[in-house]
Amino acid sequence: MNRVKKGFIIFCMTLILLTGCWDRVEIEDRGFNIGVAIDLEEQRGEEVEQPQGDYVFKGTYQLVVPRGLQQGEGGAGGATKAYQNLVSRSDTMFGQVRNLAEETSRTPFMKHLQLIIISDEVAKKPKVFANILDFFLRDHEMRRGINVFISNGEAGPIFDVDPNPDNLPVMFINSIAENARKRPEMLPEQRIGDIYERLVDHHSYLVPQIKLGGDNNIEIEGAAIIHGHNNRFEEFITGEETEGVRFIKGEYDAGLLKTMIEDNLVVYEVKRADSKIEVNTEDKEQIEFTINISTEGNIGESFETLDYTKPEVMDKVRSALEKEIERIAQTTIKKLHQDLKVDALQLGSYVERKDYKTWKEIKDNWDHGENYFAKSNIKVNAKAMIRTSGSVIQIEK
Repeated sequence: MNRVKKGFIIFCMTLILLTGCWDRVEIEDRGFNIGVAIDLEEQRGEEVEQPQGDYVFKGTYQLVVPRGLQQGEGGAGGATKAYQNLVSRSDTMFGQVRNLAEETSRTPFMKHLQLIIISDEVAKKPKVFANILDFFLRDHEMRRGINVFISNGEAGPIFDVDPNPDNLPVMFINSIAENARKRPEMLPEQRIGDIYERLVDHHSYLVPQIKLGGDNNIEIEGAAIIHGHNNRFEEFITGEETEGVRFIKGEYDAGLLKTMIEDNLVVYEVKRADSKIEVNTEDKEQIEFTINISTEGNIGESFETLDYTKPEVMDKVRSALEKEIERIAQTTIKKLHQDLKVDALQLGSYVERKDYKTWKEIKDNWDHGENYFAKSNIKVNAKAMIRTSGSVIQIEK
């Protein structure tokens, strides 16, 4: 009898260990969604009795086609694409994802989402930008490393770009975005987790701009301004103004500066850049910011014949470079501080750290209402250090 009982217990334990997942979906049956682009739908459609949102959105979802990723794999009439773009319409993001089930035989799977693009038309609507991101932030399966862009124009067609030499447009776009380390006109990648922090503290911020070029190529340059007061898209800034933002915020990794010396170009290769921001809050009606930008680099090219061994020549070039850095930074400050009056530079955080008592008094009117940000004074100082000047070539004039 004991042997029977022991056998029964072992049998029951084996059943527990062999129990499968009741909701398991085989990997080949999943529709891996890696990107979504959100546009505003022009037509709402038929009126129904059920509750409806204020807007109807068109979502373009990029799903991976595993067969197309295999080298040499082809379908009838040619090679199989490694992706499929599906369009879904709804007044909610949740409804769009549910509607995808009608268009694909594979179960939509959002855990590997890499990229979200929201059109400027959608982001202009009050609080809509935040509400759309809210869906992706709520789901516990969503990752906080998803890249976010604002498109200049319609977002959906961006997923039809030729991804050569990659297989997937979404991965192609993310690869280009990584080049911000070498191109200061591009804003560094903004993850959905980073943007969530801005949504919570109501600070204004920037999101990378993306658009289709004339030859159906991708252009990632400049940035979109999101006002922290209402989480609404305000305006785009140019590549040069974005470069100024990176100088001011100390996010400038590497790049080049051009300046004129005796009517000819001298190119300065920036190897390192840093900034230090000082704030004076003695008068809350006129807070003062001093931005000190320092750079180190080399002379990459010189179209003017100069003897860089002479101290007076180096001083002349250095002075010209410092004026150029200050010009770029002041161009950005004029756009954000004087024209738009939006603190996308997040200078308010320096006031908060420096003098929290004063910040509590003005934070609700920092870059809107009384707009203490617009009343403030901002001064820029630049310092350029030339480590090497390269070879000196003597040319007869």
